[in-house]
Amino acid sequence: MKLRNIAVFASALTTLALVTSGAVGSNYILNFKMRDVDVIRRREIKAKRLDEKAYQALNPKKVSIESKNGYHINAEIIKKYPHNHWMIFCHGVTENSITSIKYMNLFLELGYNGVIFDHRRHGSSGGKFSTYGYFEKHDLESVISYLKETYGFDLKFGVHGESMGAATMLLYAGELANEAEFYISDCSFSSFEKVLTHIIGQKLQIGSGFLLKFINIFLRIRSRFSLYAVSPIKVVQNIEQPILFIHSKPDLFIPYTHSVDLYNKKVGPKRKWYPEYGGHASSFNVNPVTYRKKVKNFLTEFNLLPQD
Repeated sequence: MKLRNIAVFASALTTLALVTSGAVGSNYILNFKMRDVDVIRRREIKAKRLDEKAYQALNPKKVSIESKNGYHINAEIIKKYPHNHWMIFCHGVTENSITSIKYMNLFLELGYNGVIFDHRRHGSSGGKFSTYGYFEKHDLESVISYLKETYGFDLKFGVHGESMGAATMLLYAGELANEAEFYISDCSFSSFEKVLTHIIGQKLQIGSGFLLKFINIFLRIRSRFSLYAVSPIKVVQNIEQPILFIHSKPDLFIPYTHSVDLYNKKVGPKRKWYPEYGGHASSFNVNPVTYRKKVKNFLTEFNLLPQD
C-alpha cells in the first residue's frame, strides 16, 4: 500500500512539475526578452553596417500598416528606382527592422526598391506575443498587400528572411501565397518543435516530448498558437519559386542541418550556401563580400535582377 501511495505521489509530483514547467516555458516563448532598439542601432553603427546619414539620404517613407491580426505594423519604404521591382525583409526574433538595413542596402545596390518592417511585438509594431512565424506570416502578407495597393498589383518582389524571419517567409510562401519571384532563406529553422527540442536538450539534459506537450497546451490557451504548426519543413515543397538557402555551419542556436533538411525537401529551382564561418544570423556579418556575390550569382542565374 505504501508503495502504491508513493507511486501516486511521485506521479502527481511529476505532473505538477510538467504543468509548472509548461506554464513557465510558454511564458518564456511568448515573451522572449527583446533587445533594446538603441542597443541594436549602436551595434550596427559600430560594426559599420549602418550609416544613418546615408540611410536618411534615401528618404525612407515611414508607414503604419494594418495587420490582418488587428494591430499596426511599423514599416519603412525606400523607393529608389522608378520601376516596380521590390525586396521585402523579415528580421529575426529579439531584433527589429534596423537589423534588415544591411540587407536592404545590398539589394538597393542591385537595383531593387526595399521595404523593412518590425515583426509583431518587435520594434514599434503592435502585437502581444511572439509566435515565431505562426501569426507573423499574416503580417508579412499584410505588408505585401499594402505594397500592391500602394504601388500597383503588377509589382514584382522577392523576400529575404533571417532566422525567425526566414521561417515566417517560408510559411507565408508555403501556406498562404506563392507570389514572390524568389526567396532567400538565411538560417531558418525547419520546425519550431525541433528548435525547442535542441534548446531543452542543451539546457536541461532531459527528454523534451512530454514537456513540449505541456508547453503547447499553455501556448494554445494563452495565444491560439501551436508550436507544432510552425513547421516550414512541412510546406517548403509547395514553394515553386527559386530559393537560396544560407546557413553558417558553426551556428549553435539553430544548427545548419535545419537548412540542409529544407533544401533537400524543396523541389524545383534552389541553391545553397553553408559558410564555414559565422554564428547564428552572422553569415553576412562575417562574410559580407561572399554573401553579396552568392546573392548576385543566384539572381543572375535565374534571371531575376531588375532589367529596367
